[in-house]
Amino acid sequence: GELPLFVQTKLLRTLQEGTVMRLGGQRETKVDVRLVAATNRDLRLAVARGAFREDLFYRLNVIPITLPNLAERRGDIPDLVASFLSHANQANGTNVSLTGRAVAFLVR
Repeated sequence: GELPLFVQTKLLRTLQEGTVMRLGGQRETKVDVRLVAATNRDLRLAVARGAFREDLFYRLNVIPITLPNLAERRGDIPDLVASFLSHANQANGTNVSLTGRAVAFLVR
C-alpha cells in the first residue's frame, strides 16, 4: 500500500513476465514466485486517487483475506500477549509475566 509508483511498475512487470534484472546485471533472469501482500491501507481508495496502480491491485487481489483490526477482536489480546511474552522470554532467557490486571488493561 505504500510502494512508490515506480516500484509498483517494476513489481507488476516481474509478476507478469516472470523475470527480474539484477542490479547492474546485463540479462534478465527467469523467476517463479508467489507473492503474499498485506496492507492496512484501503487500496481501492488509493487506486481511485491514483496513488496505487489499478492493474497491480487486480493482480494482487486474487484471494483477498480481510482481517478485522485488533480493536474488533479484543478477545485475541490475551493470547497474543502470552505468545509475545513467551517468545521474548525464550529469546532473552527471562521469565517476565503480566498480572491479570495488566492483561485486562491491555484488552481495554
